[in-house]
Amino acid sequence: MLKQYRTFLSAVIIILLSTIVVLMMYSYTVETSLDTVKKDIQTNNLNRLRILVNSLDFNVEQLNMLSVALNAESKMGLLKSVDMMDNYEQDQLILDLSEKIKLQSFTQGWNVQIDIYSTLLNKWVGSSQNETSPSADLADGQWVLEGQQKLFSMYRKYDQYTVRVTFPKANLENMLDSAKIENNDPFFYYFDSVIIANRSYQNSLVQELVSKISPMMMDKSEGTELITIGNKDYMVSFLKAQTLGWYMVDYVPLDKALQPIVRTQFFFYITCVLLFLSGVITLIFFYRKVQVPILTLLKGVRHLQKGDFSHRISRTSNTEFAILYHNFNNMAQQIEDLIENVYKEKIISREALVKQLQAQINPHFLYNCLFFINNMNRMGNDEAVNAMTQNLAEYFRYTTRINDPLTTLEKEIGVVRNYLNIQSLRINRLHTQINIQESMMSLLVPKLLIQPLVENSVIHGIEKKQSAGLIHISGTDEGDRFSLVVEDDGKGMNPEEIRSLLHRIEQPLDDTMGCALWNIRQRMLIQLGSKASLNITQSKHGGIRMELVWDKSSELEE
Repeated sequence: MLKQYRTFLSAVIIILLSTIVVLMMYSYTVETSLDTVKKDIQTNNLNRLRILVNSLDFNVEQLNMLSVALNAESKMGLLKSVDMMDNYEQDQLILDLSEKIKLQSFTQGWNVQIDIYSTLLNKWVGSSQNETSPSADLADGQWVLEGQQKLFSMYRKYDQYTVRVTFPKANLENMLDSAKIENNDPFFYYFDSVIIANRSYQNSLVQELVSKISPMMMDKSEGTELITIGNKDYMVSFLKAQTLGWYMVDYVPLDKALQPIVRTQFFFYITCVLLFLSGVITLIFFYRKVQVPILTLLKGVRHLQKGDFSHRISRTSNTEFAILYHNFNNMAQQIEDLIENVYKEKIISREALVKQLQAQINPHFLYNCLFFINNMNRMGNDEAVNAMTQNLAEYFRYTTRINDPLTTLEKEIGVVRNYLNIQSLRINRLHTQINIQESMMSLLVPKLLIQPLVENSVIHGIEKKQSAGLIHISGTDEGDRFSLVVEDDGKGMNPEEIRSLLHRIEQPLDDTMGCALWNIRQRMLIQLGSKASLNITQSKHGGIRMELVWDKSSELEE
């Protein structure tokens, strides 16, 4: 069933395999592109973080240098002996230092507050709001976030005074606001501390990211990790600010960052599916317009191969195949007419050949009988002549009915008995045994099929051996075939002579060989089929055994 669709299925498989190969190559290319884009995003994010963190470190370092530069002022040295000054001088010193602090604060790009705490005066210079003295356990030169004031503070302790530099965390929030772009959302994070984010950040998402990224940031100054939250993947980059000790963290939703490539990939897959479907539709169109007509023609050819020359193509078509259909039908009609004519001619020729072969046998027997009559006449044996003449007349009455080349086995055996009666007049030692199954007597066989074999046994076997005189004829039904055997106890032939005889009767007839056995074999092949045969072997009686065999499937009908 699938053979007639082999071309169509092969084309579909080729298109499918081509589509799969293209998809695999494109998928590989897309995956490579995605990896490249991810690396580019990672590199760009880290570079951007470096720029921001370097800017932060620069500003904070400037503040550190500001505290050092302030200590180098000459008036700062007066704080060590401020307790020896009168009130006016103290007020004047505090006023000068306040002005100096203001000038230093305004020179920075950030909103910065500088304060000086005098241990001798037990008060802050530059700050009218903070009256609390600095804690004794404060780390010197380190920035800390004071939660209540939301300020980053750094203390430098000197002899008799302490310099404090502060800036609000709003400075970092402003930096984060300016660093925020479409897909990025940076924030600052410090272990066990608060998160400083831009003013439009997603609190719940940032908190969840921090909970997952914080273990990965241990003992690392920078890096990039892929974090999955829900069904979304985020590329999280972090870089540590050396001055503050805080991490600047930035995350990017990969689906948004890779959305152009993913969208292109989706459209490409849709395009491949559409191309495959369009290819299948095109194949179906060609299948209906080309493959089906070709299959119709092949079906017609198969009918012709099976001998059904009456088959005609009834399918209609509005394409060039209509001409092929018409020509095929004409060809089939011509072949049918030609086969019918050739068949008739073959039947006529076969009947003519059968009559010719049969006519060749009759003169052969006639010559033998005439020689016998002549001999008996010279010997004065009128009874033998009379018997021979009567039997010869009966024989020719039977054989001259050439319009009917077939007879029953019973009639053929009757002719054989008649012939043996004639020969027994001439040869006194001749004895006959005929054993044929009764069920075979009604079989149709070619005329004069057995008599020439009996004649050969008499002439070439018994007459040439003085002690011979037995002719045995038997017929058996062997299930799927019939067998007729004629054997004698005559002179016989050796195996080499038998092989030579069989070879000669298989060759075309010529003047150097007798025609009886050749005629019998040819008539069997014509009328009983190609499986019929004439077998010659040595007989158990001492002479020759000739066997006629043919299949039951070749049984003749009137």
